[in-house]
Amino acid sequence: MTELTKLYPMVQIKKNTWEIDEFDCASIFLLIGTEKAMVIDCGMGIGDLRGAIEMITDKPLICVISHGHIDHTANARQFGEIWLNPKDQGIEIPMNYARRRDTEHIAQRQKGSIGAPYNMYRLYAYDIEVDLREPGPGEPMPVIHDLTDGMQFDLGGRTVTAYECPGHTAGEMVFIDDQTHLMFAGDALNFNLGIGAVPVETTLKALRRLQAMQDQYTGIFNGHHDFRPLGMPLDDDCLPTVISMCEDIVAGHYSACTVPSF
Repeated sequence: MTELTKLYPMVQIKKNTWEIDEFDCASIFLLIGTEKAMVIDCGMGIGDLRGAIEMITDKPLICVISHGHIDHTANARQFGEIWLNPKDQGIEIPMNYARRRDTEHIAQRQKGSIGAPYNMYRLYAYDIEVDLREPGPGEPMPVIHDLTDGMQFDLGGRTVTAYECPGHTAGEMVFIDDQTHLMFAGDALNFNLGIGAVPVETTLKALRRLQAMQDQYTGIFNGHHDFRPLGMPLDDDCLPTVISMCEDIVAGHYSACTVPSF
């Protein structure tokens, strides 16, 4: 089989803490402790993600998934087992090849329709015909463990705690790292918030809880570096702004609209 790319853009955010860019499709985070390492999300399924991670660390890997969408789950088979909220389970991993290839993340870049009149994906070190693939023969589904609110993962010298934040999906999770004091928020906070999987009141309550926990983190990284540079956190006003928007929807000042969600 042709060797898959490992040449993902990567930025070391802090010591033993990395953001891996799956070619503008998704952000994957790697947190390395003294005993284990954590992978947060695993992208659209382009290339050899595990191989790239193993160039950084040889620690045993724990793979946690912020939510069950196509652009956060598709390389899960490379890790053997994953942790996912039960409310987002029952998904196909990876979702079928045609659906992944045609998804907006990749299709728009192939058409050159995001900010440039040329084929943007060719700027990156992958071949769409090779690096986006179906599972190989005999490649099993990963074992899926339940990821629940308040669950803690001891990596050795750093502990990561998972919290529910339903809205983008019913099982959306965020993660707070006690070593770097960073929150990794998946799609709970991004340009395509996509709230509606649960009542807006439920999302607002969850977001207010995150805001009340702000003494535990100093920056928030979402699952796509859309309105932030790679390796940099969201602006501090992002969470308060989203809370304000949800408050306006609950108050009837605005109505939520339906947008594509991945």
